[in-house]
Amino acid sequence: MAIQPPLQATTPEFVPIAPARTEDSGLPVARLADLLLKHIYFKSPLSAKDWAAALCLPYSTVTPAIQSLVEQGWCQTIGRMAGPAMSHDFGESLGYLISDPGRLRARDVLARDHYVGPAPVPFLQYETSVRAQVSQADVTAAWLTRALQHLTLSNDLLVQLGPPVNARAPLFLYGAPGNGKTTIAEACAELLGEPIYIPYAIDIEGQVMRLYDPLHHQRVQRQLPMNFDARWVLIKRPFVKAGGELTTAQLSPSFDPLMRYYEAPIQLKANGGIFLLDDFGRQDSSPRALLNRLIVALERRIDYLTLAGAGMAVGAPFEAMVVFSTNLEPGSLVDEAFLRRVRYKIHVPDPTPIEFRQILERACKEFEIVFSEAGYNYVLDRYYKPFKRPYRGCQPRDILNQLDEVAYFLGRPPRLEPDLIDLACRSYFVQA
Repeated sequence: MAIQPPLQATTPEFVPIAPARTEDSGLPVARLADLLLKHIYFKSPLSAKDWAAALCLPYSTVTPAIQSLVEQGWCQTIGRMAGPAMSHDFGESLGYLISDPGRLRARDVLARDHYVGPAPVPFLQYETSVRAQVSQADVTAAWLTRALQHLTLSNDLLVQLGPPVNARAPLFLYGAPGNGKTTIAEACAELLGEPIYIPYAIDIEGQVMRLYDPLHHQRVQRQLPMNFDARWVLIKRPFVKAGGELTTAQLSPSFDPLMRYYEAPIQLKANGGIFLLDDFGRQDSSPRALLNRLIVALERRIDYLTLAGAGMAVGAPFEAMVVFSTNLEPGSLVDEAFLRRVRYKIHVPDPTPIEFRQILERACKEFEIVFSEAGYNYVLDRYYKPFKRPYRGCQPRDILNQLDEVAYFLGRPPRLEPDLIDLACRSYFVQA
């Protein structure tokens, strides 16, 4: 369940406003003309209104670029278009068709890059937006408790989590698997403030880098101002997780040799939210190599990105809270000097017997299974105590999920009965 951020977790008001003039877009006329030409190459004819909308820019902003294409003979007007393209503005209703010389020109432009989408936002505007939307979180114990109410955690653990969330400081969460480290990190993203605006793509000295990623960015449906800049999208503060597949190469912009534009690195997609390095220590790249790559960004809030295909580097804002989650002891991963850079190291312990029972009771409600004292004791006496098996926070729900599926297969109501518990646990635990 989504948690509304506390009133104190405000974000300085930043709303991207649509540029009224070409110069306000931050892109030169020639750049806009090339973007327009790529669109009409794939779909022709187009009305001026739809042509501008393809770039997510107002007609008034792209008018000089359209005129430039016509003057150079790359496009031609075909009169006013009827149907959906019709507009009260005569200029917006004019239809345009790409010419044969225009097709040749478009192929030259596409040879440089195949980006066809909303006009990119200049890097400087993106940088300004990130700094303007930095979370001013002031999370109280009550708000943190509410955000984590779906977990059974000790008060001591909650008290430890509050300061790094408020400071957006790097954090090590360590402990045995299955006790909620990933879920804790995800819940923290809910507390960092209001939704933020990000551009679909960024222009870096003529190079396009795509930023918006529906895999990592969840759009927020909200009434936006009439003069909103449609090159931007409103998203929840991101929660971006990188697991064992992460390498240092993935922390640099990736260049697609076929499309000839860049994809933003994963940590840039996490700006304004949480960047979780899950299962830290089991990546192909060593922990030391990953920390070496991130240490400047962690300390200075700036990340130097290399655009290898263009032979340039840029200092990008780094305003993500970085969380390292590991099943290993932090001291076994990196030396003391590196650990000092990550000031907060918080152990997420196994649940106590009382907490384990509470988790089981909560899971019973979720699966609509009646909790029974006899069933609970049977689980402990048969599958935990003889093996000195440690409790894990994930186990009650996992066991009940198995039990529910077994009962369904047998055509029986799911209950905490010994034979159903046996069938569930024998297929869940390796040693049972």
